[in-house]
Amino acid sequence: MKKNPKCPKCGADETIPIIYGLPTPDMGEKYARGEVILGGCMLTDGIPIWHCKGCKNEWGEFKL
Repeated sequence: MKKNPKCPKCGADETIPIIYGLPTPDMGEKYARGEVILGGCMLTDGIPIWHCKGCKNEWGEFKL
């Protein structure tokens, strides 16, 4: 399994992916456990794909 990247702002290891689109029951469970952020259904270029649980920074770039 690929390791999540460190936060570029604070260097924390506790980062999680931001998931876009209609969540499945599995994604809802991962959200409840704090393993993912649900980003909604509106997809546009440039929206962030990573979230830092420490400093709340969001970064990365979604490409359509």
